[in-house]
Amino acid sequence: MSSIVNPHVFREYDIRGEAERDLPDEMVRDLGRALGTFWTRRGGRRVSVGRDCRLSSPRLFAALTEGLLETGVRVIDLGVVPTPLMYFSVFAWDLDGGVQITGSHNPPEDNGFKMMAGRATMSGEDIQALGAFVRRRDFTRAPGGTIVEADVLPEYVGFVEGNVRLARGDLRVAIDAGNGAA
Repeated sequence: MSSIVNPHVFREYDIRGEAERDLPDEMVRDLGRALGTFWTRRGGRRVSVGRDCRLSSPRLFAALTEGLLETGVRVIDLGVVPTPLMYFSVFAWDLDGGVQITGSHNPPEDNGFKMMAGRATMSGEDIQALGAFVRRRDFTRAPGGTIVEADVLPEYVGFVEGNVRLARGDLRVAIDAGNGAA
């Protein structure tokens, strides 16, 4: 089956669009296959995947990880987490990459993917290369893909507690999670 790809979803710093229109399951499975191919051709096999609380995120997670598993990648499912925790997991666990499914600050019907290759955020040419993999359906298939759940939050909290010192004891803080995963 050939996926229909809207080329405009492949942007400079992420892949995003209106979830139901621009990110159909087959295209997202192909994106998972493309990411898995991208990482495995560079010797990578271990990646984390987090998601926000948008209604389309579970569907996108299922399609993305199905494609990733077909390439032999070991997926660490972070569950619903804020984007910085996906980035933290890649550094803390020395992973080969990561994906955050998030619509960020965009309207609720939008969603997308922020990605890492090693410890670097994917952007520009790397994202365009993923688009080319998806359009050509140029994927490496391999057995052995697995998925495990892991909770990165305790390690992140420990890191923050061990590294952040506030000088003022009278500091007052207000937090607005803005409908995010926080």
